[in-house]
Amino acid sequence: MCSYTPLELIYSAGFLPYRIIGHSEPPQNADSYIHPNFCQFVKSTIDVAIDGGYDFLDGVVFVNSCDAMRRLHDVWKRYVPSKFIHILDIPMGTLSLGAKYLKEEFIKLKNALEEHAVITISDFDIKNAINVFKESRLMYNQLNSLRIENPPSITATDLMKLTSDFFKSEPKIWNDKTQGILENIRMQTPKVAIKNNPRILLSGSPLHEIEFISFIEEIGMNVVYEDLCTGSKFFDLVINESHDLLASLSEAYLNKTPCARMMQIKERADQIYKTAEKFRVDGVIHHSLKFCDTYLYDVPALKTILTEKGLSVLFIESDGSLGDVNQIRTRIEAFSEIIKS
Repeated sequence: MCSYTPLELIYSAGFLPYRIIGHSEPPQNADSYIHPNFCQFVKSTIDVAIDGGYDFLDGVVFVNSCDAMRRLHDVWKRYVPSKFIHILDIPMGTLSLGAKYLKEEFIKLKNALEEHAVITISDFDIKNAINVFKESRLMYNQLNSLRIENPPSITATDLMKLTSDFFKSEPKIWNDKTQGILENIRMQTPKVAIKNNPRILLSGSPLHEIEFISFIEEIGMNVVYEDLCTGSKFFDLVINESHDLLASLSEAYLNKTPCARMMQIKERADQIYKTAEKFRVDGVIHHSLKFCDTYLYDVPALKTILTEKGLSVLFIESDGSLGDVNQIRTRIEAFSEIIKS
């Protein structure tokens, strides 16, 4: 459920990592199990789980990312029959101390997986998993770099469809498929920019609905980067292998682009600005799920920092779907006109 979950450990234990996304419809049963002032992602996940929609899973790994996620873990543990449940604690301290702490958490997960599956996870298994996902990240970033062009050689909608497939596919199969797509795009004749659509960086809460991104593009904007843990941020991870593979993993995951939960607002703003420069961004749309306190808390400071750096920022709050589509359309169209002028 979180981009800080070490996929390599799950995969090295012989399991297929599958990302849980819930749904975008109004919650049906969640308010009976959890406080109503939690985000759509958590409540929709409870809806699906209570109705048996995740019964095909062999286990679930949670991350102590926010209070809502901790409560989701509590509800799941009590009301959803599961073969395996584990929760990771992610530190927010300095890289040196934090990486040591996170390594211990990864060791706990490794031991729990070994006990559950009655196996031994070797360094060879972990190294093999690292290589598989390293190729996945390389493929994604190669596709992502094609959006530096104007117009982009791949739309955000198409790339997010591939990303969505990644979260529920065997990575080796996804790598082969994506390699073919990448080669086909490179063989195509470069597009001619008929009109200069504004180039947008989308930031904020996890966004599982591709329709939201498609909607922005239909209005006439090019989303050229998603600073989301369900998008580019998930693949922005470099593992520098050492003799201690778990230490290498913990350093890589802790050193990746931070989410709001890590309380590194200045670092996040600097990273967004550097990415905006690289992808020649005209404006930033910062989207937050309703009741996502972690991201909502950051909005004023983040908007101020980015505005001072010369970036135009539009803040949108939603339940993850288009909701009041006319209101959102009006605000995005107005934002488009502002950054065009």
